[in-house]
Amino acid sequence: MSKTNLSAYMAMTISQLRGERRMGTAHVYQSTLNRIKDFMERDSISFEEVTPVWLKAFQEYLLGRQLHWNTISTYMRMLRATYFRAVDEGMAPYQPRLFKGVYTGTKVTVKRAVDEDVFRRLDTPVADESLESARLLFLLLFMLRGMPFVDIAYLRHCDLHDNVIVYRRKKTGAWLTVRVEAKAMEIIRILKNADGASPYLFPLIHHPGKDEYRQYQNALRGFNYRLKKLGEYINGITGLTSYTARHSWATIANYRNYQQELISNAMGHSSVKVTETYFKRHSDDKIWDMNKEIVSYVFSKK
Repeated sequence: MSKTNLSAYMAMTISQLRGERRMGTAHVYQSTLNRIKDFMERDSISFEEVTPVWLKAFQEYLLGRQLHWNTISTYMRMLRATYFRAVDEGMAPYQPRLFKGVYTGTKVTVKRAVDEDVFRRLDTPVADESLESARLLFLLLFMLRGMPFVDIAYLRHCDLHDNVIVYRRKKTGAWLTVRVEAKAMEIIRILKNADGASPYLFPLIHHPGKDEYRQYQNALRGFNYRLKKLGEYINGITGLTSYTARHSWATIANYRNYQQELISNAMGHSSVKVTETYFKRHSDDKIWDMNKEIVSYVFSKK
């Protein structure tokens, strides 16, 4: 590999991620590399070509493809991570403030959280068997501190030790330890894999070792489809997706006044800023109640 070949270096990174079974992250890096190749109209790109002017032009190219700002930010952050790793390894020349002129933030869009009342309404069995399994899995994701669907899909039998789950997040590689409460353990017993030969705790990847990432994607699509149907089945519930349980856990913890750093650590986030993007805005009623409590507290003390 040429010492300054960006495309070859990214391809090597993608291969390493796949070797670590971090298929989702590898997929994002591959998408980023594909976009760069399309922009350049060739396969080989050097790190020297990546300048502030080039980055601005690449961003404009992505905008011209009508991509959302958060998607553009994802590509830029993948490119930035690749660049800094290559600089650390002496494979790319250091350029100060290289990414200053392009967008690498996160724009707050529609919040995916739902209120506590939705979970209380979901805490009743439904007659449809496929919707019932989706209901239970959705509640379990919430009870396990908003565990991402990808992590529960790849959760192994050996990750569960009595009433404790120890697992490594697929997205970040961070290790998390989750205590399983009694209600969550009941759901695990109902949903757990009946195939004793499978290493996976839940039957979401049916053929271990055979294109598992595609199986995971199919399971995710099926889960989201059933959640939509579940919302239609139960009047007044809308917008349920695999992300809802995670965002709701973070939002409810925030409403309950737990420290944001504590919530961030519980979810395995790299920073509090990431966690903040999960929070749903407080309603006016909650803000009014808060102000009433503050005024009452201050002016009742005489």
